[in-house]
Amino acid sequence: MNTDVDTIDPADPDTVELFEPPQTRQPFSPGDVVRLVVGLTLVVVGTIIGWVARSTIEGIELDLVRLVASIPDPFADLSIGLAQLTTRVIPAVALIALLVRRRWRLVLVLVLAGWLADAVMGAVDVGLFNRNFGDLIESLERDRSGGVFTYPTSHSLASTTAVVTVAAAWSSRRWKRALWGVVAVVVVLRLMSITQPAFDVITALGIGLAVGSAVLLLFGSPSNEPRPDELVDALRAVGIRPRRIGRPERSGSALRYQVDDHDDRALEVSLRTPDERDADLLTRSYRRFRFADSEVDAGYRRIERRIEHEALVLALAERHAVRMPQLVTLGRTERGAAFVVTDTCSGRAVSEADLRSPGFLAELWTLLRDLHDAGVAHRDLQLDSVGVSDDGHARFRAFDRAHVAPSSRERARDVAGLLAETATVIGSAEAVDAAVATLGPERVAPALRMLQPLAFPPATRRRMKEAGPILDQLRHHVSVATGEPDVELDRLERIRPRTLLIIGASTLAFYSLLPQLANLGDTVESFGEARPTWLVATAIASVLTYLFAAISFQGAVAQALPFAPTLRSQIASAFAGLVGPAGAGGFALNARFLQRNGLQSGEAAASVTVNAIGGFAVHFTLLVGFIAWSGRTGVGGLSLPTGSTILLALAVVLALVGLLLAIAPIRARVVRPLMGVLRTGLGQISAVFRRPERVLALFGGSAGISLSYVAAIAFAVQAFGGGIALAQIGTAYLAAVAIATLAPTPGGLGALEAALIAGLTGFGLASGPAVAAVLTFRLATFWLPILPGWLALVWMQRNDEI
Repeated sequence: MNTDVDTIDPADPDTVELFEPPQTRQPFSPGDVVRLVVGLTLVVVGTIIGWVARSTIEGIELDLVRLVASIPDPFADLSIGLAQLTTRVIPAVALIALLVRRRWRLVLVLVLAGWLADAVMGAVDVGLFNRNFGDLIESLERDRSGGVFTYPTSHSLASTTAVVTVAAAWSSRRWKRALWGVVAVVVVLRLMSITQPAFDVITALGIGLAVGSAVLLLFGSPSNEPRPDELVDALRAVGIRPRRIGRPERSGSALRYQVDDHDDRALEVSLRTPDERDADLLTRSYRRFRFADSEVDAGYRRIERRIEHEALVLALAERHAVRMPQLVTLGRTERGAAFVVTDTCSGRAVSEADLRSPGFLAELWTLLRDLHDAGVAHRDLQLDSVGVSDDGHARFRAFDRAHVAPSSRERARDVAGLLAETATVIGSAEAVDAAVATLGPERVAPALRMLQPLAFPPATRRRMKEAGPILDQLRHHVSVATGEPDVELDRLERIRPRTLLIIGASTLAFYSLLPQLANLGDTVESFGEARPTWLVATAIASVLTYLFAAISFQGAVAQALPFAPTLRSQIASAFAGLVGPAGAGGFALNARFLQRNGLQSGEAAASVTVNAIGGFAVHFTLLVGFIAWSGRTGVGGLSLPTGSTILLALAVVLALVGLLLAIAPIRARVVRPLMGVLRTGLGQISAVFRRPERVLALFGGSAGISLSYVAAIAFAVQAFGGGIALAQIGTAYLAAVAIATLAPTPGGLGALEAALIAGLTGFGLASGPAVAAVLTFRLATFWLPILPGWLALVWMQRNDEI
C-alpha cells in the first residue's frame, strides 16, 4: 500500500487512508484527439464544398440573403442584440469571474484559443470564401434603425466554438450542454447574417473545434480520474466502508485500486472514466479500417455497459467454479466514472519457476479449459493476466476484453496466446506438450490458424521477438502433436500497410511520368538510336555505387568490418529498401547486420545514422558545387527558392517542431527514447571521428556513391545523343534526389523520375532523349539490382549474417 496518505475528517470514526490526489490536468486526452479529428474532417468537407460546388453555393447564398433581408425590423434588432450578448457580453463576464478566482492559466488558454481560431478563419476565408455581396446588400438596404444583419461573422463563430471547446472540458455536464447551446444559437444567427457568405459555417465550426482541441492537447485537459474523497463517497454508496485505498495502477484502459475495508476484506476496484469511451472510439476506428471485422470489438455506448459486461463475465465464471476474482458489487462516481469491485486474494505475479513446474502448467491449462466450458473467452491472455494465490494455485485476472458465448476462433486465440507466452519461458515443444496433455489435440489444433503476430497483444509480441523464432517452432510442434497438417493462417488484416504503400507509389509514379510519356514516340525513337557502349558504362557505374557504399559504411563504424559481408549487406539493401520510404528497410537491415557483428542496438543505430548524415552532408556539398559549376541561378526547369523563402520555410518547420515538443505525450514517447538512443550512440560517433582513416572512408565513400550516380546518368544521356554539359547533368540529378527524398515511396519511385526529367529538359535536353536516359538510368540503378539484392539477402539469412 502507498505510505503517502491523506486523511479525511480525523473526527470521523471511519477515517480513510488515501492515495495522493491525482493531477488536475492530463497531458493527453483521447476525447481531445477525437474532437481534433472531427474538426479537421469538417474543415476538409467545408474546403471541398467551397471549391467544388462554388456556383451552386453562391446561388443558395444569394437566395438566403434575399430571404433574411425581408425579416421585420424588430426581429432583426433582437437577433443582433442576442448575437452580441452570446458572443461578447457573456464571455466577458465569464472571463472577469475567472480572473477574480485567479484562474490565470485557464483565462490565457481561452483567450489563446479564441484568437488562434479567428486568425485561422481569416486565412481560410480569404482563400476559399472570398465572395462579397456588397452590391446586393446595398440594393436590399432598408431605412430602419437597426440596419441589416451584420453580426455574427464566421470569425466570431470560429472563435466562439474554440472557446467553448476549451471551456467545456472544465465544465460539468449541465454547463457543457449550455455552452454548446450557445454555439447552436450563434450558428443560426450566423446563417442570418448577410455581410458574408453563409456557407463557410461548416469550415468555421471545424476550425473552432480543431483549434480548441489542439490547444487542449498542448496545455492539457482536466483529468477525469476521481478524487480520493469522490471515490470514498462512491464506495460508501454501494455499502463498502473503505479503511485504506492504495495508489491506482493502470491496467490496460482501466484504473485498479487496492482497497482494505473495515470488515478486513481485501478488495480490488476496477474503474473506468468517461475518457475511455473516446479512446475506445479511436482504437475501434483504426482497427475497423485496417483489420477484418472479426478483429474489431463491439463498442459500448456508455462505460456503465462495459462494467456490467465485465460483471457478467465474472458471474458466469463464479457459477462454474472457475478460480478467478469474485464479484462483490458495481458502482459509479459523481463525475460519471463506473467501477466493479471484486475480492482480491493476496498473492503474487506468475514467475518463470511456476511455469517450469509441470503441475502448475497443467493447472493453468485446466483453468483455461474450465473458463471456456463456462462460456467465457479471455481474449487477452498474457503473463500479466496470470496470478498465483498464496496457496500456489493459478488464477486468471484482467477480464477487460473477455467475451461470453465465444466463437471457436476466440477460443483458439486464447489457446494460441497461452501457448506463445509459455513457449517464451519453457520452449515450444514443452509448451505444446503441456497444452495437448490437458486440453487434448482437438482443442489445440484450431490454434494453428491464430499462431501469427497480429493475433497477440503487443507485450506478447515483444517477448516472442526477444525469444527468437518462436512462432515457426510452435506451428511445427502443434502440427506434429495434433496430427493437423500445416494450415493457412487466418486473414486478420483488411488492408496491409505494404499494399497501401504500393498503391500510393504506383499512383504517384503514374501521374508523375504521365506528362513526360505524352511524347512516347520520341522516346521510342531515342531507344532505337541508343549506343551500347554508353549503356554498358551506365551499368558499370551502377555497380561502383555498391563498392563505395561498402567503403562508406565501414567508415561509419568504429569496429573493423570484413569487406565482403559488408558489400553483401549493401547489395541486399537494394531489395530491403523496397519495404519502406527513404530506404527505411535498408537502414533496418544494416542495423541488424551490425548487431550480428557484435555492436549493441544503440551503437548500431548510431553507426547507421552517422552513415546517413555523412551521405547527406556530401550530397549537399556536391549540389552546391555543381550549381556553381553550371553557372546557373536555376536548376534546370526548377527554380531555386530565394533566401527569404528558405528562412520562412525553416521558421515554419521550427515552429511545428516546437509545437510538437510542447505536447507532453510526444516528449514522453518520442523525444525521450530518441535522446536515450543518442546518448548510447555518442561513444560510437566519437570513436569514428577520432580515427582519420574512418572519416576518410566515410566521406570519401559517400562522395564516390554520389559521383558514381552522376556518372551513370551522364553515361545514359550520352547513350541517347548527349547535348548538355556534365555540370548540368550533375546539378539536375543531385537536385532531383533532394526532392525525391521527401517522397513517401521506396527509392523515391515516381518522384525521382519526374524531377530528373524536368531538370534535364530544363537544361535544354530534348524530351524524348531525356525520358529514355532517365528510364535507362533507373533500370540500371533501381530495378536490375533488385534480383542480386534478393539473392544477397537470402545468402545473409542462411549464413546468419543478419
